[in-house]
Parts: sequence; structure tokens; C-alpha cells
Amino acid sequence: MRLLFVLFFLFSQTVVVFSQDIKYAKKIISNLSSPKMHGRGYVKKGEKRAANFIRKEFKKDELKTFTKNYFQNFNFPINTFSKKIILKVDDKELFAGKDFVISAASPRIEGKFQIFSILGDTSSIEKQKEKYKNLNLSEKFVLTDSKEREIYRSNVFNSKGVILLCENNVWWHVSNGHEVSDFTAIKIKNDKIFDDSKAITIKAKNKFFEKYKTQNVLGYIEGYAQPDSFIVFTAHYDHLGRMGKEAFFPGANDNASGTAMVMDLARHYSKQENKPRLSIVFIAFSGEETGLNGSKYFCEHPLFPLENIKFLINLDMVGTGSEGITVVNASVFQKEFNTMVEINDNNQYLKEVKLRGESCNSDHCPFYTKGVPSVFIYTRGPKAGGYHTIYDTAEELSLTEYEDLFRLFIDFVKTF
Repeated sequence: MRLLFVLFFLFSQTVVVFSQDIKYAKKIISNLSSPKMHGRGYVKKGEKRAANFIRKEFKKDELKTFTKNYFQNFNFPINTFSKKIILKVDDKELFAGKDFVISAASPRIEGKFQIFSILGDTSSIEKQKEKYKNLNLSEKFVLTDSKEREIYRSNVFNSKGVILLCENNVWWHVSNGHEVSDFTAIKIKNDKIFDDSKAITIKAKNKFFEKYKTQNVLGYIEGYAQPDSFIVFTAHYDHLGRMGKEAFFPGANDNASGTAMVMDLARHYSKQENKPRLSIVFIAFSGEETGLNGSKYFCEHPLFPLENIKFLINLDMVGTGSEGITVVNASVFQKEFNTMVEINDNNQYLKEVKLRGESCNSDHCPFYTKGVPSVFIYTRGPKAGGYHTIYDTAEELSLTEYEDLFRLFIDFVKTF
């Protein structure tokens, strides 16, 4: 009877300890995607709030630091909109983030402008340029649809601005915000503007930072057998931030989820009973959404030798998992990928560990180009918030296979 009680106690303790991992992850995601973090972008110092939060957790876990304060400081150019953005279509006001987004490269603009619609024109851009070459559109907005993204990106008609009609939720990005364009580009939902819409009224004030100061956050656990060899877990903690006063982009899946996993792994390995053979580094990058700026800077100014990295796993959008995971660069690092597949098959953690080839689509890329064995992992499944929209919230995030993915990583690290 006593033996049964002991076994029950040990089992219940194990369950409690691991259940705290998912609770911890939910807490981290909730904090990082909350309004107080301002979308972890470059308005209201949202990314600095997030960085301080991550550093506090690293300190709590007693991670060692390569710098005095867990930060690696750097800067990059970025265009921002912190003031209220007003947009009306034929005097009907639209809601920022919900009904429209303004390109991150747009300049300051204020006024009422006529709309020139080419929604019904299915001819090629070259033919359209020839057709409209005698029209003066310099004080008008050209209205087109999602098939004509080149017009939206480059303003081929030299108009005051371009309006791109969107069928679904309007999604935003800031990767083009490293400079200010000479025209205004706007995405509007297709139930808010029509072929016969006459004019838009717009007021938007930008602020361009030539050198916006930000920081990567990193710490490490020293290995007991090979302290000079490193396994590295990375994730970007920055997101899109705020577009004007109203539009707030929480970024729960992208990428509070990956950041939470990195922090949870740091918490796990910080416990004496989980001390690893190799040193494990945990890096939270800023500036990913602006063009992989944080990871690029780190690779140009490494705080430990890149050649000592045995393997790097970058986590970006791991908030689902019902359909398994995809491993980018798996075709290059076939041995490590096969190890993951074998671990998964033996334990039935995830539905599928899927191979994908090379792609420079997240923070693994600067490391990979420097010769570091690197993969990028994201989860697959239907239950996730809207990518790069105001709907990527913690409440919409399922974390379906978070615990199993966590277990897969723990088992994978043991193979080194």
C-alpha cells in the first residue's frame, strides 16, 4: 500500500511539473501579446517592454549572460505611425487594422483625393501603363485588386497613392518600413470600398527613425561535459506593434509562441536535475519583422564563436500543431532531421515531422549562410490567429501540441 502511495505521489508530481510548463507558456504568451506590450513593435517602445520582460525571466532562471545585462544592442531604420490615422471612403469612416492598413513605407499625408478605379481592367500592367499614360494621376488614388500587387508595391502610374482591394482580413507588414516612399499605399477590405467609390479622405502622420535603438536578449546554461560546444534555440520576440493609435497587432502566434517555447526551455534546463551535457544558448531576437535585422546583427557580431554551434533550432509560429511540424532546411541536415523523425515515431508525439528544403524565411537564415547547422521549425494546424492581423491573439491560440513539441526538443538535445 505504501509503495502504491509513493508511486502515485511521484506520478502526480510529474504531471504537476509538466502541466506547469503549458501554464508557463500561456502566461508568457498572454503577457507578450497584451496591450501593455504595444504589439512588441517600434511605437511606444513596445519591443523594449518585451525585452525587459524576457530579461527578467532569464534572470529569474539564473541564466548566465554573455554581456553585462543579457542585451545585445543594435539599431536599424524604421518608419512608424503613432498618431491617429483617419481614413474615409466617400465620407464613411473606416477602422484601422480592421478595415484597412497603411503601408509601413508611406509618407505623411492629409487631404481628400479622387479615386481612379482600374478594378475591371484585366490587361497586363504594361498595357495598362500604355492605356493610361496620358492621364495625370498625381493627385489621385488608383484602386486595384490583389492580383495587381506590383502596382501596390511600385506605383507604376505615379499616382498620389494606391489602394489594394483585399478579399479577407487586411494583413500588415513592416519589412518595407526601412525607408519612406514617395506615395501612400493602402489595403482596404472589399466590403468597404467599391468600383464606383468616388474619393477618400486621409490623414496619417509618420515618424521615421534613421537609427532606432533596440536589442537582442540572450542567456545560456553551461554544459557539464562540453561547455564550449553549443546547442542554440532562437525565436524573434518582436512583432508589428501599433499602426496609429487604434490598430494593435498582438502577435500571439507570431511570435510570442516561439519566444515562450525558448523561455520555457531555458526554465527547464536551468533546473539542476536537467543540466545539459553541452551548453545551451537561448536567444530572443528583435528586428525580425523588419528584415531579420537582429539575427543578421548577431551573426556579424557574435558573442560566442559561431563555429562552436553544433546545431541551431529557430522557432517561429509554434502555437498550433494538430497537423504536426515542418522543418525548414531539413533536406540539408538530413541526419538531424531523421533523428527528429525517429524520436517522434518512437514516442508518437506529433502527427507528422515534415521535411522542407532551404528557405531564407526566418532567423535561422543568417546563421545558415555563415555555415551554422540550422533549421527553422513551425507548427501546422487550422487553429491559429490571423497571420499579421489584429486577430492574432492569445485567446485564439490553441497550443494543440505545445507539450509534445517541447518533449521532442528535450529528447533531441539528448542525442548530442
